[in-house]
Amino acid sequence: MKATLSLIALLASTLAFASPTATITSTTLADDVLTVEYTLDAPAVVTFDIQANGTSIGGEAVVSGILPNSDVWKKVEGSGTHTIKWRTDAWNGNASINAVVTAWPLDNPPDYMVADISYYAYSQTNAQRYYPSADFVPGGVLGNVRYRQTALLMRKIMAKGITWTMGSASDNRQVTLTNNYYMGVFEVTKAQWAQVMGGYREKSASHNDNCAFTNLLYREMRPLEIVAYNEIRTSGSRTTYNAANDFPNPPHGSSFLGVVRQRTHLDFDLPGEAQWEFAARAGHGAGYWGNGQADSTENLKKIGRFNGNGGNTSNFNCGPENGTAICGSYAPNDWGLYDMHGNVNEFCLDWHVDGTISALASLDYCVNIDPSDPSKLLYPSGTNGSAKEKRGGSWSQGAIGPSSRNKDAPATQWHNNGFRVMCPVEVP
Repeated sequence: MKATLSLIALLASTLAFASPTATITSTTLADDVLTVEYTLDAPAVVTFDIQANGTSIGGEAVVSGILPNSDVWKKVEGSGTHTIKWRTDAWNGNASINAVVTAWPLDNPPDYMVADISYYAYSQTNAQRYYPSADFVPGGVLGNVRYRQTALLMRKIMAKGITWTMGSASDNRQVTLTNNYYMGVFEVTKAQWAQVMGGYREKSASHNDNCAFTNLLYREMRPLEIVAYNEIRTSGSRTTYNAANDFPNPPHGSSFLGVVRQRTHLDFDLPGEAQWEFAARAGHGAGYWGNGQADSTENLKKIGRFNGNGGNTSNFNCGPENGTAICGSYAPNDWGLYDMHGNVNEFCLDWHVDGTISALASLDYCVNIDPSDPSKLLYPSGTNGSAKEKRGGSWSQGAIGPSSRNKDAPATQWHNNGFRVMCPVEVP
């Protein structure tokens, strides 16, 4: 590529956040490799772009051309000079280009995060990677199976200080969340569970599975099922509930979340119910799902697997038309989250309290306003409930909208129970 280089360092658009500054100090082009050196005035997450005539050449071309050991897509300390190397042959254009280094505050990092949850993550530090948009996610959100096998792909949800209506239109319950967070783009899959817990979770003996080990792709990329809340968080054992490892305390070290925290050094958790619903609605009000269409049965079936195989559990682990669907088989909501409806019911942190959102409010139970306030995850009397909240509906049920609520005891395993994870946005 013949290119004329002009340079610019940009800040992330952060408004209420303190903004670190990236300053490009030198650039060289040799052997078709562009070397950019920059400094920071504070620790930051750093991203990179190449612009031609003021427009990005495209995230795929930028990311694919980055050479190993470049100080980009991750948290970078403020001291010293840092280097990014980019192969110019990743883009076949011929124009003047700008190298753009963007410094993101640690409390407002880029929109997408990838966290390695494989066994090899134990030996890594500062291993998570950050990308400014879906176009920059390596391999593409759906094109890279790693995000449904050995890594968690997370989408930033800007929720702090936004007042919205939770529940149905008749509830008219005004909720204001107090924190931004990352939400899993996909439900946790069978392959991801195997990476963390050391074995595949197949159907229970009560569900005669005729083809558990056929068509491995459909097995690995489908959401985990037959899982209990206790295994996810409080003990790693279906039957054992440890209050000391339930929210707001850290997960048990042998639980899925406990192991993931050890490997990633990030505070992964289940979402609170309000966090789940806010993400599912993707900015749309009561009576609508995440792309602005009414949450009618007809519309919901376009964005989630409901009534898979007619509710027959005898062979739901077989072909693509039966039972659960491969995560990402249906359209995402407007914030890029897949399968927020259908596929599997998703456990939340909260203890379930029977009643509508408005009815609970009349009991002075400010339902699930934010997991940062543990009192909102308990009964009004302050005692734990008997069942954990589930959201989203499942493949074996009829279509339900974002305000529908369900429950199961912490020790319950069922063929339509699963989960997705969330994580604070603050970069440690």
